[in-house]
Amino acid sequence: MTSPIGMTRRVALLSIPALASLATFGTARAQSDRVLKLGAICTVTGPNASIGREGLAGLEYSVKALNAAGGVKIGPDTYTLALVNIDDESKPERAVAAAEQLIGSEHVPVIFTPPASTATLAMLPTIEKNKVVAMSFVASAPAVTGKEFDYSFRSTLSSLDNVNPSIDFLVKNQGVKTIAYVGRNDDWGRSAAKALIARAEQLGAKVVVGEYFDTKTTDFFGLLTKVRGAEPDAVVVATFVEDGIPFLKQYRELRMKPTLLSLAVIWSSPVFLNAAGKTAEGVYIATGPRTAGTTAVEEFAATFQKSAGHAPLPYEITGYDSMTVVLAAMKKAGSIDPTATRDALRSLDFQGVLQDYAFNGTNQSSVDININKVTDGHVVPLVSIRS
Repeated sequence: MTSPIGMTRRVALLSIPALASLATFGTARAQSDRVLKLGAICTVTGPNASIGREGLAGLEYSVKALNAAGGVKIGPDTYTLALVNIDDESKPERAVAAAEQLIGSEHVPVIFTPPASTATLAMLPTIEKNKVVAMSFVASAPAVTGKEFDYSFRSTLSSLDNVNPSIDFLVKNQGVKTIAYVGRNDDWGRSAAKALIARAEQLGAKVVVGEYFDTKTTDFFGLLTKVRGAEPDAVVVATFVEDGIPFLKQYRELRMKPTLLSLAVIWSSPVFLNAAGKTAEGVYIATGPRTAGTTAVEEFAATFQKSAGHAPLPYEITGYDSMTVVLAAMKKAGSIDPTATRDALRSLDFQGVLQDYAFNGTNQSSVDININKVTDGHVVPLVSIRS
């Protein structure tokens, strides 16, 4: 079903094998008559669509897997899951309208937020007013889990979590003394820049260029020429896919020599790496948990591929994990009530596919951070720490 603001409703009852990691939910073998609607505002059009579609696919897959296993038992009841997604079209005002519709018309207790921090921050006042849980798994601006937002949670890294390890790596491991920063002119890009400058100063390095660009930018030649003129030892960039591919290709066309490090997890995605081709070779990428090479991920990937017909992409796994984190909190609370879910999330310690999610009394989960290098078209982890 499609509405004027791009709503799609999906109630998945596909007959696919239940994953071993879902057994902890104690799902029944018979489908329940009770339906638990969960909301999402995953962008599927506009500049942020590549990440939004990827995250949405992960949420949808988790719903399919759980419903195929018989539903989710929460308290005395077993629920069939229904995911209702509304496309915000990469526009903050549409994200606000989507949140209002999901809460007012669909009566969802939880909303998975848009990939862009700016859109997420725009909708959070609506979340707070209505006391509904928001779970972010892409939006990385620190303010998303600020003290003014009691119901807003994040399962993945903030824009600050991978900045310090990145600058530490560049300065301590690579001997970098001067850095140029290029980032999107949005909440993520600006907050990352602030953290980067502060960390560089602490370590005695200097940020010689700090530039922002509009999210629809595809021509970076002028900006990159300015960066090249400053002769930095390293360039740190914060982009998505649509702007990251032209940025990287133009970086190579100008034959720029500085070490290049991306703060964007999406650069580690096969979608990005395939599009970038050889231009990505040698690039460093600061990511959250490893999306390949662990037993849990490989087992998940095998099951996912049988259902989806392709290996899972990074944000597909993240979306899957974020859904199971929310449902684990509901199970812990014994209720689908948003306030009870909020309280359970803060004390939750849950083993997902990617990592152990522990909120430790806060609205931000601890996150595994990796510094990786693209080698022969593959992302190779070099350093791993726990935030």
